[in-house]
Amino acid sequence: MLKEKRKKYLSIFFLFIFIVAIIYIVYHFIYASNFISTENAYTKADVAQVIPKINAPVKDVKVIDTQYVNKGDIIIILDDEDAKIALKSAKANLEEKKREIEKLISNDEEFIKKINLDNSKINLLKTTKEKAYIELQKAKKDLIRYSHLLKSKSISQQNFDDIKLAYDNAKKSWQEANLNLESAITSKTVTKAQKQSNLQLIKDKKIETNPQVLRAKANYEKALLDLKRTIIKAPISGIITQKNVKIGQFVNTNSQLLTIVPISKIYVNANFKESKLKDLKIGQKVELFSDLYGENTIYHGVVEGISSATGSELSLIPAQNATGNWIKVVQRLPIRIKLNEDELLKKPLYTGLSMHVKVSLDKSN
Repeated sequence: MLKEKRKKYLSIFFLFIFIVAIIYIVYHFIYASNFISTENAYTKADVAQVIPKINAPVKDVKVIDTQYVNKGDIIIILDDEDAKIALKSAKANLEEKKREIEKLISNDEEFIKKINLDNSKINLLKTTKEKAYIELQKAKKDLIRYSHLLKSKSISQQNFDDIKLAYDNAKKSWQEANLNLESAITSKTVTKAQKQSNLQLIKDKKIETNPQVLRAKANYEKALLDLKRTIIKAPISGIITQKNVKIGQFVNTNSQLLTIVPISKIYVNANFKESKLKDLKIGQKVELFSDLYGENTIYHGVVEGISSATGSELSLIPAQNATGNWIKVVQRLPIRIKLNEDELLKKPLYTGLSMHVKVSLDKSN
C-alpha cells in the first residue's frame, strides 16, 4: 500500500516537473526569445558645462544648485566695466581708420588733379622748348653771318657784340626750357609713383571693404561680443548642478562655473551581454522602469544606437588578452536608448539612476 502511494507521488512529481519544463520551453521559444533584458542600465544625459568666454569678476549669480532653468534664462552676470572701455576704444579706432581711408581716397583724387596739371605743364613746356630752339637756331645763323661781316669790317664791333648777346640769351632760354621740361616730367613720374603707392592702400576706393577698416570693424565686433558675454545665459533647459561660482570671484575662460542637466533629454545606457545582441537592431521598442518609481511606472523608448566598443575596451586599462593566464569573460556592449519625452515630463528621471530594461526583438519594429 505504501509502495503504491510512493509510486503515485513520484508519478505526480515527475508529471509536475514535465509540465514545468514544457511551460518553460514554450515560454522561452514563443515569448521570452522575443525579448532581451538587463538590470545593468543607468540613466545618462548630455550635460552642458557653463564656462565664461571672457575673463572678468563675477557681479551677480542668479541661480542655485538644483534649480530648474529654461534655455535663455540669465544665470550669471560678470562685471562689464572693462568690456565697456574696450568697446569704446575699438569704436574710436574704427572711426579713426575710416577717416584715414577717406583721406587716402581724397589724396588719390588730388594726385589725379596734379597729374593732369603736370600733363598741361609738360605740353606747355614742350611748346616753349620748341620755340626756344627755333629762336636759338635763328640767333646761331645771325651770329655766323655777322661774324663774316665783322671780318670784312662791314659792321662795327658793337653790332657784332649785340648779335652775340642775343645768341647767348637764346641759348640760355633753350637750356632753361629743357631743364624745366625735364623737371616737369620728373615731377609727374614722382606723382604717379605716389598715386600708385596710395592706391595700394585703398584698392577699390571703398571704405567698407578696406582691409584696415575691416580689421578695425572685426575688433569692434569682438569688443561688442565680449560685452554681451558678460551676461551668461543658460544654453539649454535643465537643472543646475556642480555650481562652483560666487559673487566677486574672478573667472577666466578655463573656469567651469556650473553644469546644467537636461532632464527632458535623459537617455539610458544599457549594457547587454554580447551573447544576447545577435537580433538587436536600432529602432526596436524598449520598456523600462526605475527603482525610483517602481515597476508600476513604465517608460517607453527605442534603441537609438549601439556602441562600437565594449566597456572594457574603452576603460583606462584595457584587458590584456594576450597574456598566458587568459580567462574568457563575456563582455557587455553599451546600448543607447532614447526615452519618451512626454513620459519624462510627467515622471522626471535624473542621471545615474539604475533602470530595468526589456527590449523587444520583434523584427517588425
